[in-house]
Amino acid sequence: MRNKRRTTAWLLVLIWIVPRLALAQPRGTLIGRILDPDGKGIPGVAVIVTSPQIPNFKDIETTDKKGVFRVDFYQIDVTYHYRFDKPGYQSMETEQKWSLEGSAHKEWTMRPGVSAAVGAAGGPPPASTSPEAITAYNAGITALKAKDDATAESKFKEAVGHDPNLRQGWAQLSAVELELGHDKEAAEAGEKAIALGARDEAVLLARWQAYRNLKDDAKAADALKDLERIGKQTEEAKRIHNEGVALMKAKDYEGAFTKFQEAVNIDPSLQSAQLGLAEAALKSGHNAEAATAADAMIKADPKNEQAIRLRYNACLALGDKARLAEALGALAPYEPKVARAGLWNLASEAYGTNQMDLAKAGYTKVIQLDPTYAAAYYWRGVINVSQGDTADAKSDLERFLQLAPNDKEAASAREMLKYLDKP
Repeated sequence: MRNKRRTTAWLLVLIWIVPRLALAQPRGTLIGRILDPDGKGIPGVAVIVTSPQIPNFKDIETTDKKGVFRVDFYQIDVTYHYRFDKPGYQSMETEQKWSLEGSAHKEWTMRPGVSAAVGAAGGPPPASTSPEAITAYNAGITALKAKDDATAESKFKEAVGHDPNLRQGWAQLSAVELELGHDKEAAEAGEKAIALGARDEAVLLARWQAYRNLKDDAKAADALKDLERIGKQTEEAKRIHNEGVALMKAKDYEGAFTKFQEAVNIDPSLQSAQLGLAEAALKSGHNAEAATAADAMIKADPKNEQAIRLRYNACLALGDKARLAEALGALAPYEPKVARAGLWNLASEAYGTNQMDLAKAGYTKVIQLDPTYAAAYYWRGVINVSQGDTADAKSDLERFLQLAPNDKEAASAREMLKYLDKP
């Protein structure tokens, strides 16, 4: 019988058959709007979107000044759960079955409830036993509105100097120091605000960003846990993801890989970052990371075509035959010819290196993908003859002759059938 060895180098040409992909595009988009009872948009509503059918999916948005938010869906025909929160309004929860391929608009109404303390720039003066602290704090807020960060820094320092327990002063000082690039001071002010009870997003975000800029990984990790609790990490991951997208457009694939990896480390459930990481990794030669990122995406969304294609290319580049066989099977609905050719070559390579069980399994996969592929029956039949599986050998060889009676291997198949029929 002919040796059907196929080399890995020959297999690698298949990578060019599958078109290169752009970054993932959402399959559906919700343009939502949150209204008050008078029909006016409510800004600053925290929107948390999850799905009971996609365990790793979580998107967190905030409504704009018109009460509008946007959520992109990479999987349709599933149910999404929404939660809306804003101090001064009753929290709401609702569900929506999303089956549309495209965009749609939806409005919800929130009703007033018990307000939480504002504590943000422009809010009421903070409680303090020191009139000087309150005066300085308000002057700092005025400077912030005028975008005079240097004066704001000076005034907030003055405020906490008069009253070291002025939580809002430390919180505002942390944000201003970060804006000025004073990362050490921003982290210290943030820690003092949190020690005094501050838990608002701005403080937690400023502290995390400051430690991140300082390259203090341990403290940044601790700060990130607090961010995760309020869901802000998704927003940060999206920002970093967008930086990666910009680098991809500039063809800085190594830089994009670093950004997407950072975004995924912050929020592993951000699907667009996982896809971006897989593509950037593949284009920058980080093939193992590309395969891992694509695997994570497929685990969350088993029918995501882009992730399936990226995983195939990554496994092919790695030369990992076991993972490549699985990737080819998943690729079959989208690229049946590529999948069949790849599975055939893997099986034939295994046959050529005398790995008969692996070859037999490979030819079986080819037949499952294309029941009319005659050659796969022939070579599986040959293996069955060598292994003494007479009934299966006869079935395969007879099917081969039905499909390809004039094939160059037909005479060999008939000779083996005569041998098998001997008493």
